[in-house]
Amino acid sequence: MDKIKKLNFDSDQFSIDYLRPIPSLINANNLYWNEISILNNLQWNYTLQINSDKLSQVKEIIQKACCTQVSDQELKLIQDFLENDEYLLKNCGFTTQKLPDIIENNTNLVFFFLVKSVKSSEFQDYLDVFINIDVTPATIELIAMINYSIKIPPDFVTYYVYYCIQYCNNIKEKQTQTKIVKYVSIFIRHFLKTKAIVTKDLLTELQAFCIEFTRVNEVSQLFKSVKAFNELGA
Repeated sequence: MDKIKKLNFDSDQFSIDYLRPIPSLINANNLYWNEISILNNLQWNYTLQINSDKLSQVKEIIQKACCTQVSDQELKLIQDFLENDEYLLKNCGFTTQKLPDIIENNTNLVFFFLVKSVKSSEFQDYLDVFINIDVTPATIELIAMINYSIKIPPDFVTYYVYYCIQYCNNIKEKQTQTKIVKYVSIFIRHFLKTKAIVTKDLLTELQAFCIEFTRVNEVSQLFKSVKAFNELGA
């Protein structure tokens, strides 16, 4: 190595000639785009940093909501930030993929997002999630809350009731089955009273459900409601 250093090579002797395309001739009069005077109307958007800070906070809370319950202060922060900000609402990270993880511990958070999204193209996608996940007290309560607030299309509510009935029939563990059957019965009775479902389309399924789980007190009450609606031609 010392011998090499003593040779005192000139690095310029080993420079590489890069091939470059010959530039086309440009009329100097066409270089107006490079004039500083053209840029004298530039304006800086001072809300960019504010929006970035808000977005990062909202995303962090949503990510937390997938694992645990968010605080009332965090829920209020999201509501305040997104109430009138369409950009934050669309880019906050609330998606159909995260919806099942958020529902169980943060019903009010999901309710807020679904109500805000009711006029968007994603709203139906959010509803479709409910007929592809487990039926729980939280999901049942949420559908009831949404329907009370914004009136879900009767066809969807009717299909969701059908989905709940099928789900109850497929539960293997008896204690869990009885618990969900109670919630579903109360849920169906509520929709019967508010005429949110098309009863005639579910009459056979409702009667079979009531016969199958007649031992459950809430089901007996549901059977009376179904019978009354049937007699009225509902």
